Amino acid sequence: MSATAVLVPLVVSVSLVFRVSGVVNFGAGFFCVFAGAACASWGAAGPLLGVVLTLLAGAVLGALTYLVAIVPAQRRGVRVIGLTLSTLGFGLLLSFVTRQWFGGDPSIVQPWIVGSVSIGDFQTAWQRLLVIALALVVLLILYALFDRTLVGRTLTAVSHDRELAEMYGVRSARMQLLAWVVSGVCLMVSGIFQATLASVSVDVAPTLLVLSLVGAVIGGLGSLLGAVGGSLVAGVAMTVTDQFISPGFQLTALFIVLSLVLLFRPAGLFTFRGTAERV
Repeated sequence: MSATAVLVPLVVSVSLVFRVSGVVNFGAGFFCVFAGAACASWGAAGPLLGVVLTLLAGAVLGALTYLVAIVPAQRRGVRVIGLTLSTLGFGLLLSFVTRQWFGGDPSIVQPWIVGSVSIGDFQTAWQRLLVIALALVVLLILYALFDRTLVGRTLTAVSHDRELAEMYGVRSARMQLLAWVVSGVCLMVSGIFQATLASVSVDVAPTLLVLSLVGAVIGGLGSLLGAVGGSLVAGVAMTVTDQFISPGFQLTALFIVLSLVLLFRPAGLFTFRGTAERV
């Protein structure tokens, strides 16, 4: 379940940006690596300070991605594939910054709770349980934001029909910027979670990107509910493979699941009709 807890904010981030902007953020993995390295470095003065600074950096990076990599290209009429590649370019630039600021060595955030607990015959670290609990809190916050607030409903309106929303006075550019900011924060959360459970380095960024895309597609790209479901399916597949087969076959198992989903339900396992038609 801890693997799912790491994947949830990562996949939600990718799905949110696609839902509002129609762009797949290929720089997601590099954001997570930056988060782990930044939190490990800035957290030397205090764990809470490191987390807060990293989350703020995520908001700034999300905004910069939109303003630097997306807006200029949109004004020039660049197609979606070009916008997607722009996010990859921004991610590679962020990877360079990560190496220059924090070095290329693997980064580890010290566990916030030490020790382990036994649940029946199963033993796990308290930190893993904390990460799972915090992931649930993040989900509740995102649910409240997108389903119970005017801002969330405005984002939904922009995602369904941007032109119609603008006719009613909605400034879609601001809503897209907000989506990228929230997305950046979610990526920081995922990176911090990963760094508290295992080391994070620039080399794992492509793997994290693959996991985010696979989880989003399994659940239904563009669906926030699907992002949660896809993360759960991907996390379970990885855990089962790790426990009963071999850790080296985790990605193989994920691609088998992805292939089955694309074969029998290409719109995603948890996608409703409206979202399926858009995807």
